Amino acid sequence: MGADTVINVKNLSCLSGSHFLLNNISWQVNRGEQWVVFGRNGCGKTTLLSIIAGYKSFSGGTLEVFGESYTAENILSLRKRIGWISSSFFDNYYTQEMVLDIVLASLSGALGLEFTTTNSQIKKAKALLSELGLKSKIDAPFDKLSKGERQHVLIARAFMTDPEILILDEPGTGLDVLAREKLLATIKALAIAQDTTIIYVTHYPEEILPSFDQCLLLRNGAVYQKGKTKALFTSEVMSDFFSYPVQISGSERFNFAIDSSAIDPYTNSEGGQLRC
Repeated sequence: MGADTVINVKNLSCLSGSHFLLNNISWQVNRGEQWVVFGRNGCGKTTLLSIIAGYKSFSGGTLEVFGESYTAENILSLRKRIGWISSSFFDNYYTQEMVLDIVLASLSGALGLEFTTTNSQIKKAKALLSELGLKSKIDAPFDKLSKGERQHVLIARAFMTDPEILILDEPGTGLDVLAREKLLATIKALAIAQDTTIIYVTHYPEEILPSFDQCLLLRNGAVYQKGKTKALFTSEVMSDFFSYPVQISGSERFNFAIDSSAIDPYTNSEGGQLRC
């Protein structure tokens, strides 16, 4: 593993009962790279990134983050260096916790607020929440917020620590078109201004910014292909990936056109499996 490698995954597997959520994943991410992880619902995107972020265990293989394997001694310190935005993960954990406490908790690497905060840290958290339109929700319980508001809380939580790695698991979920474009603009600015490694998880091709020039395609819990985004987002590759005809257009942002006449609503086109 090179000195610039911040994520190194080798033969990683994750079992749920007898079912592989992930099977033999190998992937390396270098400092400052911008990756998109793309695949259909159920392909293992959230599972893979929650393992990398230090919030889920795995069954086999190895994982190193910043040159270290997770241990009981270092997991909190490593988590603090990773901004992890995932409503599918945190919506299952947070309920009545206050918005401000959730944002401040990122400073410890823990899920809960278990340490004393300083006035400057509280000021920063409130400023982030205000910038994201949540000034009036600072003392609100998480489960009383709308889907979009909860997503903004998680964005503030991730940015609180000025992370070296930013992992965004479908951050556009719950956001309207304007809010999503503002989020993408913020990510683009971060990619240009800082040496931040960004991993953006999505199944919407229109969210893929030009700065995400590296791509990992996941299908059925395994790596389908990885490499340059423009080389993978072609009509030929995507048609094989989805197992039915897809036309790709657009030079800056990708657009998909799927031949609906090729889709049989009664028989699945991928060996009986419609999920990726």
